[in-house]
Amino acid sequence: MVMARAPRRGDVRPALETMIGADACLALHATLFLEALRWARSLSPRGIFVAHEPAHTGRELHRLSGDDVTIFPQNGEGIAGRVADGLVRVTAHSAGPVFVVWPDLPRFSTRVGTAALDDLAAGADLVLGPTFESGYYLLAMARPLPGLFTRGEQLWRGPGSLMRLFEATDELGLKVGLLQGQRALHRPADARAALADPLLPDAIARALRRQA
Repeated sequence: MVMARAPRRGDVRPALETMIGADACLALHATLFLEALRWARSLSPRGIFVAHEPAHTGRELHRLSGDDVTIFPQNGEGIAGRVADGLVRVTAHSAGPVFVVWPDLPRFSTRVGTAALDDLAAGADLVLGPTFESGYYLLAMARPLPGLFTRGEQLWRGPGSLMRLFEATDELGLKVGLLQGQRALHRPADARAALADPLLPDAIARALRRQA
């Protein structure tokens, strides 16, 4: 399940506008979404879902993502509420592990999916892919975990959120796997770091090299 915001000029990647301009931010945002979908298709060519915002942008995301993807609007308060609502929808149509992905990484490595599946196969109930700025680029669950998403937004964002999430999973008796931290692409410093990666996808590199 990809948690996506529709690409709208002036409404996406605002912190990068002074570096590359609004048009390049728009192209970058769309390309990041497509990169996440490419990775999802390599992991599971069936059962790909896109939970989008704003609610009225379903047709835009459908044109961008293709016919092999099930699309529905995000619903609920905050990260926890929106993920919980999406999981109800996804698990009603698809059995097995569920991956929740935020399309913020400049490059999704196949090793990320392999490592998460390995942790689930080894008995983890939940696998976390944290970003450097106290958020997540991936959650993987062996089964629905509704009790985890009723404990407030402080588990999912902000300083100390990872430790609070570990405390909550310990109270619930859940086994947790932890993936390597990644740098999300939000700010100019993130863009400069991404451009230093020789494996950066060409489309993302082209957007980041444009000048405002």
